[in-house]
Amino acid sequence: MYIPKSNGKKRPLGIPTMRDRAMQALWKLALEPVAETRADPNSYGFRPQRSTADAIAHCFNALAKRSSAQWVLEGDIRGCFDNISHDWLLANVPMDKVVLRKWLRAGYIDLGALFATEAGTPQGGIISPILANWTLDGLEQVVHTSVASTERKRRPFKIHVVRYADDFIITGTSKAILQHQVRPAIEAFLKEQGLELSGEKTHITHISQGFDFLGQNVRKYAGKLLITPARKSVKALLDKVREITSGNKAATQANLILVLNPVIRGWAMYHRHVVAAKRFAWIDHQIWRVLWRWAVRRHAMKSAHWVKQRYFRVVGQRHWIFATKEKVRGMSQSAWLFAAASVSIVRHIKICSAANPFDPAWTFYLERRRAHRQVARSQAGCWKA
Repeated sequence: MYIPKSNGKKRPLGIPTMRDRAMQALWKLALEPVAETRADPNSYGFRPQRSTADAIAHCFNALAKRSSAQWVLEGDIRGCFDNISHDWLLANVPMDKVVLRKWLRAGYIDLGALFATEAGTPQGGIISPILANWTLDGLEQVVHTSVASTERKRRPFKIHVVRYADDFIITGTSKAILQHQVRPAIEAFLKEQGLELSGEKTHITHISQGFDFLGQNVRKYAGKLLITPARKSVKALLDKVREITSGNKAATQANLILVLNPVIRGWAMYHRHVVAAKRFAWIDHQIWRVLWRWAVRRHAMKSAHWVKQRYFRVVGQRHWIFATKEKVRGMSQSAWLFAAASVSIVRHIKICSAANPFDPAWTFYLERRRAHRQVARSQAGCWKA
């Protein structure tokens, strides 16, 4: 597909133009209500009014009771966005086939060379999330049908499907059911769309061993379910803090605070719905150690007491706060490091699985839910930078 430039020359459509993105946005407005009507009830990724917090809350609801399922299938689709069958999308997505075909086969440019795309959806495209969800919708029904034909018959097996985009978990009462009935049904379903499960990343795990899902670790300890920030997520945050600190050895304290605060605040706000209070405090201590080394390095000939007086202050009831009275963005005001422990833990209430923002019957419910979430955010209790 080529679009003429103003000088009359043609260029390959490897990088989406503004016109392409605008067209995709228009098609998204038309497709989204249809996609919501046919979507899996417990799919939470790239859908309006839904988030990762809803998916984690569903995990808690499905696994927290003593009588809940004990086995979990952790599903991972190999290169989902890169391998979706174009033929399947063209046959099943209700939109202009000519336009969709051009979007899917436009290709991409790398180092000045145009590469064709024979499968998958355009990475970063506005329409891509809807196309990916459209492809995977129906997975939940396939899983339920693989166990029993009716809801009453499948109830003893305690099957729950929780999906966020291409990441999903499935609960069950036994490993055999997940291994010999559920997994083959999923593989057959994905094969029609040109997809397959990743053998290395797809596991069946007992809840006592725990599993990571969407940055959280879900595990039962002596029969009690605890959802905590995953170790990989904690490590990624601390690695990011160390990277920023080492890259700003000559920066002012105020500028370093301004760079670090959004990183720490964003991570803490994401994990504020799980059991994370102790982890927040531990992270604050680890960050303090990084910043202490940063401060000591700048003044190798000064005493520890001098460094403390220069870089650390008392803010309210909090001591040893990395803070400064330097001018910040031209204003003479104090700036201090955001503390993850200042974020209150607030239980997230899962959205009703059947809620549809395009159905007028759900308008009052969703408006009340939005108001409740705004109040919850205001009560999170954050120290401002």
